[in-house]
Amino acid sequence: MARLILMYNKQVVREYPLEKESVTIGRNEDNSIVVDNLAVSSYHARIDLAGNDHILTDLQSTNGTFVNDKKIVSHKLSHGDNVIIGKHVILFVGTGREAEAKTDEQKMDMDKTMMLDTAKQKELLAKQLGAVQAAKAAQKIGVVTFIEGTDLGEVELKKKLTKIGKAETSEIRLPGIFMPATAATISRRPSGYVITTMGAKVKVNGQVIQDSVALNEFDTIEIGKIKFQFYQKKGEE
Repeated sequence: MARLILMYNKQVVREYPLEKESVTIGRNEDNSIVVDNLAVSSYHARIDLAGNDHILTDLQSTNGTFVNDKKIVSHKLSHGDNVIIGKHVILFVGTGREAEAKTDEQKMDMDKTMMLDTAKQKELLAKQLGAVQAAKAAQKIGVVTFIEGTDLGEVELKKKLTKIGKAETSEIRLPGIFMPATAATISRRPSGYVITTMGAKVKVNGQVIQDSVALNEFDTIEIGKIKFQFYQKKGEE
């Protein structure tokens, strides 16, 4: 029977025999394999039995699924494959038939298998560090507080895309005869919030932007006579 060996820092955490036709991997406790790491999505990946093959599928995870350090969408697992999810490595051990297909020279040396190439390991760890920081940033909610030109007060930026302008469909409706229907948008991304002009004259900290600009804590935005400030607050757990 094929099995998975979950490892962290080159240490075996647990073995999982692949007894079911479908196995899920992720941070939520109802997954078949729970990986408690901020860089791991709630439902990160799935392994399905297809005939005699085991197919690994990334479930549109935030930070991706890697096999032998290559990012995959779907991948047929082979004996000795290293599946990298967050900072964990999951070793796929095939059935006897799959294992015997390897020659003695090709057979896995466990110590070597658990050690990634140093340069690639550093690169992957750097990516995961950025992923953790992005995950922490994603826990915060952006807020704009209006200073001049309107009495809207504060508006939380909870949607992935917030439209700003005079149109009734805008999430933030601004007054003004010359205010465009959609003057700008603010998008919520894993790395933070980004404001994009839709053709209107938009200033960030007094500078007119040409396209898109990442928003930083306490940036001041001006659209016409409207002035507001951006900041972030801790979101709901």
